[in-house]
Amino acid sequence: AIVVSRDNSPKSTREMAVNEQPLIRAEQKLQVKAGQSDAAATFIIGDEDHTLGNVLRHVLMQTAGTDFCGYTVPHPSEPYVHLRLQTDGSETATSMLRNGLAELKSSCDHLENAFDKAMEEYESKMES
Repeated sequence: AIVVSRDNSPKSTREMAVNEQPLIRAEQKLQVKAGQSDAAATFIIGDEDHTLGNVLRHVLMQTAGTDFCGYTVPHPSEPYVHLRLQTDGSETATSMLRNGLAELKSSCDHLENAFDKAMEEYESKMES
């Protein structure tokens, strides 16, 4: 069996488990299906799953101007998350998604910094 790397090139060979499935990669990283107006769209994000879908939905629902945000993973064997976003019209769905992704990145950076600081404090206590 061939293990596929992130860039879809063969990485190495090994025996697969009986219930193991080969990793399927998305053909496109992002597709946008426009809604009836600029205030609504469905974003199909490739090579992602519930991990990104749920946290991004949460961030977007906390954002002023979001009327609706939901996500689905059509099937566990498909490497896509469908994120449906509808705004109140004050912003386009695309710009709202960009802002939500920026907010998520900022939150992750803050969490990483807090973790690094806590680890430094813990390691200095362990050395004492």
